[in-house]
Order: sequence, then structure tokens, then C-alpha cells
Amino acid sequence: MTTQRLPPDMPELVKALRPVLRAGLPLDPDLEDERLLGLRGVHARSIDPRARLSRIKALDGLLRRLLVHYPDDVLGEAARVLFGLAPGTRGKNISERREQAARDAGYDADHLRKRIEPKILRQLAWQLHQDSQNYVPRGRDAPPRLEPSGDTPVITKGDVSSKESAEHQELLSRLWAHVYALRAEILRVERLKAWPYDATEPALSQEKLDAAIEARRRQVAYVKRYVALYIERYGHAIAHGESEFTADALLRLAGWQQD
Repeated sequence: MTTQRLPPDMPELVKALRPVLRAGLPLDPDLEDERLLGLRGVHARSIDPRARLSRIKALDGLLRRLLVHYPDDVLGEAARVLFGLAPGTRGKNISERREQAARDAGYDADHLRKRIEPKILRQLAWQLHQDSQNYVPRGRDAPPRLEPSGDTPVITKGDVSSKESAEHQELLSRLWAHVYALRAEILRVERLKAWPYDATEPALSQEKLDAAIEARRRQVAYVKRYVALYIERYGHAIAHGESEFTADALLRLAGWQQD
């Protein structure tokens, strides 16, 4: 299967998503639309990008993730109902899902189909488009070929075969370490918002949350600093395992959506 250098235009992604919405999740294993299966973010998440079923599995997981983190609190639940991701919607046909989404959101079913559904499809298409921009297609200019050690802590001879190689691997590791640390701090903040440390001690709970927010802020600053340093030395392409990313997209990859 091919992998796109650039994601399709928004109208094409919207068209590709319409049959998915009609059928609902999980995806049909017969799906063959390369407008979706050829996305770089799908390629990067596939266990075997050469296999169509592997790409379908990766796309299914990506769509679920994007719908769970839908960036509109008002339409988010309607989006999850329409795609059959909300509890009690699996197996329902599109008409039943539309009726439930309209009822839950306080809309007329016809209004939801004509006005709200297109907004949801366009937003999801935009999320897919943004996600594809996190990944660098193979064949573009990249840092010196230094045989990156991948996403495991194993250090190979090639990693320390020269001063340049060792310096690159060291900076690469420090950058990814802060990306994962930021992800951990984001998760901690969200956990403390949902499940306070001690519901019987609100002040203590707020103190814990404030400390977590400050730790998250520090990690955002660290990632920005190391991203700038990496781009200055090696350019925008950054390797991790079998995938490539744009270094300046690492904040989004960690889950950070602000600034």
C-alpha cells in the first residue's frame, strides 16, 4: 500500500469519512479507501504498514482516539454517538444513531443531519489532517544518517561510533525523555481533575493539582527548549523506532494542545 507524502485536501477527507460514519465503528475489514489508509499517521501506527488489515486496525484506533479527544465539548458526545463509539450505540444503524445524537444534544434530527453532522465530519477530517502533519515521509531531507537506536534504550555500536553520532543520540534521547515526561504530567493533571487525591481534604487535593499543573508547565518549557536545539542542529525530521516525526510537532504528540 502507498503512503501519502501530503494528506488529501479537507473535502476529500470529509468524503472518505462519510461511509465510515454511516457504517459506524469498528471499521469494516473490507475498507480500501487509500485516502484514509494512506495517511502517514496510519502508516506510523501500523504494525505492518504493507498489510491493509494492519492499516485498518491502526486507522480504527486513531479514529477512536480522535473522537475521545474531540476538541468541541458541545459536539463531542454527538460525534461519538454518530460514529457508534458512545455506550449503547454499537450495532445501531445510522438512523438510530442520528436520532440518539439529536435527542441527547437537543436538536431536531433533520437539523443534526443537515447542519451538525457536516461540522463533525469536517472537524474530524481536520484532526486527521493535523495528525498527518506530525509525521515526516521517508525520502525527505533528514539529519545525518546515524542509525538511531529506535524506541528502546538499547545502545548500539553505531550510536557511539563517532562524536557526531553520540551527540545526536544523546540529544535525541533527552528530547524524547522530556516528551514522555510531559505526557506523564498531562496525564497526572487530568487524573487529579477527575479523581482528586483525597476528596475529604479539598485543600490538599487542590494543592496536589496546582503542583501537577506547575510540573506540566515546566515540561512544556523543557520540550520547547530541546526541540529548538534539535532543529537548530539537525533540522525538523526526527526518528523514533520505524517512524519519523517533525520535531516541532512533539508537543502535540505528547498531548499538549495549547500554544
